[in-house]
Amino acid sequence: MGADSVAPQPQFQVLGPFEVRVHDEVLDLGGPRIRTLLALLTANAGRVTTVGTMVEALWGPESPPDAHRTVRSYVSRLRRALAVDQLIVTHPAGYVLRLEPHVVDARRFERLVETGRDALAAGRPADAAERLTLALRLWRGEAYGEFSVTPVLRAEAARLEGLRLGAVEDRVDADLATGAGVTLVEELTALTGQHPGRERLWGQLMTALYRAGRQAEALDAYLRARTALIERFGLEPSPRLSEIHQQVLDNDARLFGVPAAEPSEPARDDLPGDIADFAGRDAELATLATARAAGRHAVVIQAIDGMAGVGKTTLVVHAAHRFAEHYRDRLFIDLHGHASSHRPVTAMTALDSLLRALGVPPDRIPQDPDARAALWRAELATRSVLVVLDNAADAAQVRPLLPGTSRSLTLITSRRRLVDLDATQVVSLDVLPEADAVALFVSVAGDRTEGSVHEVVALCGHLPLAIRIAAARLRARPAWTVGYLAKRLRQAHSPLTEFEAGDRSVAAAFALSYEHLHAPQRRLFRLLGIHPGPDFDAYAAAALAAVDLPEAERLLEGLVDDHLLQEPAPGRYRFHDLVRQHAHAVAVTDEPEPLRHKALRRVVDYYLHTAHNGSRLLDRQHPPIAVEAADCVPHPMLDSAAAMAWFDANHRNVLAARTAAEDAGWDTVVWQLAWSLDNFHYRRGHLHDNIASWQVGLVAAERLGDLAVQARAHRRLGLVYAPLGRDEEALLHLRQSLALSGQVGDTLGQAGAHVVLALALTWKKDDHGVLAHLTEARNLYRRSGNTQWEVRVLSMMGAAYTRLGHHVRARALCESALALCLRHNDLYGQADTLDSLGAITGNTGDHRQALHHYERALALWRGLDNTYRQAGTLAALGDTHRELGEVDQAKQCWREAIELYRGQNLHHAADRIAQRSG
Repeated sequence: MGADSVAPQPQFQVLGPFEVRVHDEVLDLGGPRIRTLLALLTANAGRVTTVGTMVEALWGPESPPDAHRTVRSYVSRLRRALAVDQLIVTHPAGYVLRLEPHVVDARRFERLVETGRDALAAGRPADAAERLTLALRLWRGEAYGEFSVTPVLRAEAARLEGLRLGAVEDRVDADLATGAGVTLVEELTALTGQHPGRERLWGQLMTALYRAGRQAEALDAYLRARTALIERFGLEPSPRLSEIHQQVLDNDARLFGVPAAEPSEPARDDLPGDIADFAGRDAELATLATARAAGRHAVVIQAIDGMAGVGKTTLVVHAAHRFAEHYRDRLFIDLHGHASSHRPVTAMTALDSLLRALGVPPDRIPQDPDARAALWRAELATRSVLVVLDNAADAAQVRPLLPGTSRSLTLITSRRRLVDLDATQVVSLDVLPEADAVALFVSVAGDRTEGSVHEVVALCGHLPLAIRIAAARLRARPAWTVGYLAKRLRQAHSPLTEFEAGDRSVAAAFALSYEHLHAPQRRLFRLLGIHPGPDFDAYAAAALAAVDLPEAERLLEGLVDDHLLQEPAPGRYRFHDLVRQHAHAVAVTDEPEPLRHKALRRVVDYYLHTAHNGSRLLDRQHPPIAVEAADCVPHPMLDSAAAMAWFDANHRNVLAARTAAEDAGWDTVVWQLAWSLDNFHYRRGHLHDNIASWQVGLVAAERLGDLAVQARAHRRLGLVYAPLGRDEEALLHLRQSLALSGQVGDTLGQAGAHVVLALALTWKKDDHGVLAHLTEARNLYRRSGNTQWEVRVLSMMGAAYTRLGHHVRARALCESALALCLRHNDLYGQADTLDSLGAITGNTGDHRQALHHYERALALWRGLDNTYRQAGTLAALGDTHRELGEVDQAKQCWREAIELYRGQNLHHAADRIAQRSG
């Protein structure tokens, strides 16, 4: 490829064998699992595919222990193979494949089908047939090919197959509308044989046969259809198929396309005006359009839900105007499900208004609720009507208003998830993607959009209502700039007050949702507003509200259904930023300060107790601390893998809990949280977070006057500063730790200080000093009877001796240490010792044996999920492969080490390896 070439855009083909093409050449993606992974991302393009879903797709219920890491490795390989920046984007819950619709043949197919159906509905059958034929030509075989049997892709393949068959039926309708008959008989005969349950195909076959002058065969087709329906499905033919049968018997001219007469009464159009500055929502509009087009042959009910201010009514009104030409009557009613000045409209009142809108005289409208609903359905059966039911309170309110036949389209909006409503499709609106959010701001604000538009829409949380208000305020104030508006939003003491203009207010919209909650939900909502971290689970919510776990789960799910909480991953919850601000404001206003203080202490104690339990699972050698009993139930964890998973999910929350404890003056909790995070921070290489934790932990210990804890804090700070190259700071802290441990008679603390001093001197390449401190540490551990830590010291001594050239002595020490670690099942000690043995054998020229030791160590580090030590061992493996002349293997190990170090924000370590790999 030339230097000035533009990277080609991959084309994704799923309507047949799964392929990705570049310049019409099939891209080699690798093995079946990587191909399965990309097929799954493609089926879910534009949405988050969780790592758990990927693991299930690749391995099923029997996934290997390192499946999540393997998935991440596969994604890295896919990124390299696709060679397009930001095509696969990392998300906290998994990954998102960002594809433009035109690069996926399935999306092009759906768009062509939609335009074909629109043309057919608009009375342009020739155009419809052309579009639908083009759509069907995109198919090369079964959707997703060999992956169509993969459980997580089966539903998508079946959906596309259903759309294909529907498109075939639509194309036949288009051909029939242009007068075709005899040319369709052979095709329809085959199709009815393949799909005997599709009555529409039987009706089309009967019509085609009749037009071909084969009336008897048309009647015989009806008998075959009836037999198939009864024997296979236990069903009699539908009224429509029976009607075609009667038309064949009657030689009805309508079988040749003569239209029925339209109703003579005037049409009704109650839709509010369309939104002139509408922006975005292309995917949602496409979903609504696809369902509407299919609605010529099925009842279509679309429910659109979402949080306050997300633009539900705006979307529905815009969509209704786009679809209006396909319906004779267009009705709109506000059900006032969430309104401050109106009670929710009852179904009886809504039916009365809707029936009158269709011209039904008042004296014909029954007083019985069931009879009134039945009359409404009967009226819709004879009409083509688009009905918008805006702002529904719940499913019970709208259920009597739903049609019973296929000629109408019903669009419903609600702030609640109408999970118990039999809707054709439910669309849950999220906030706008950044590009659409910027487009909306620009369309409202006009030309004055220089500067920090991206920052403004981010401060608006990408919420359409907030964006509209902010843009309208900018447009109304000529002296303001976008930068000034961003500064106001950024520095506002109460940010929600900035999102008010006229009768529009984000806070007021949120307040209506809050007021419609029942009392326990309101209490949990406002208490969650003081939760210190970015997200939470049911255990944290239970601690915060002092309720049991089932009650917390029930309340959380209710808040999700009301779109006051988001659930980005199963069992994990978070606020939209503006909703969080509202929840906090409500907590300050409605929850007494002493109760807020108790709630915050409960949830901080929950994070402390769970983190401490998890830290003990990560390393039993880590000395325990005395954590006070708390009014909370810690998250249950069975093993170190569960502990790491909890820490990974809650790391930011525990750090936030530490900050909350610091602000509240809970000094004991501050240093105990630093201690409880220490093991996890070390395993993940979060050295900078560990420094921050122990710095505040040290200050807290000094306020408490606790010399033993001060010694511990100095020791841990020294351990973290040394590998960061901050040698003098490390040695200063370690000498203070040693002095304080001696002052309080802490033998183990003194030994630990000597061990960490040895590590610090290792970085300074002072191996004689290293051995001096390790010898002192070994003597102290022996005196205290701590055999396992003495064993780990032996391994470190072996590493120091080999660096000094005493390889025989070094190997003897490390082999003794390894034997003792195996006897005590000390996995950490085994891995550490194997690393030392790898260095020893490598220094003596036995690089194959070194490779063996490093590979065993790496397997143990991976089993322990210690990404920090994995990176170091991978770097040593790369060096060993290089010594053996295995350049490709060396580079692969170095690449993995660099990726791990950069993921831990340890760029200096990554840079050292990058220089090594050249």
